[in-house]
Amino acid sequence: MTSDPEKWPLRYPSDLSDEECEVLRPIFDELEPYKTGRPRTYDLREILNAIFYLNKTGCPWRYLPKDFLSYHIVNYYYNKWTDNLMLEQVNTALRQRLRKKDRAPHPTGAIIDSQSVKGTQESSEESGFDGGKLVKGRKRHIVVDTMGCLIVVWVHAANIFDGKAAYQVITK
Repeated sequence: MTSDPEKWPLRYPSDLSDEECEVLRPIFDELEPYKTGRPRTYDLREILNAIFYLNKTGCPWRYLPKDFLSYHIVNYYYNKWTDNLMLEQVNTALRQRLRKKDRAPHPTGAIIDSQSVKGTQESSEESGFDGGKLVKGRKRHIVVDTMGCLIVVWVHAANIFDGKAAYQVITK
């Protein structure tokens, strides 16, 4: 990750600042050391900026602005980091770093909530009907610690009872 201000002007509000980049650099170096194989030719900061842009705007991959890397490259790293749980490890490391300032690095309490979201059978592979909220679609369960830091997100069919889903979310 390069921190040269002339090379990395903040183009979008979702871009990493130099300070944020300095926080993430040791985490990525620790979690994804590059020891064998061909050296990486793309800057992780640019890849993360593109992922954050997509997350913030909700635009399709193919609509990623041309001043970012190709969406194929960004999508490759996003899928790689999702499959090997790298993004989850980064989230955990950042949460622990934040918690160390005031409290213990690991939470002792958590809050769970669910939300049913409308959808169609064509829009998702896993769809169901939530009889309590009269919604056909999917349900998301989110677990946060007492500081509001994200711990777990789980999306599933809306017809799964909250008690059963909560058990599955907590045991993840």
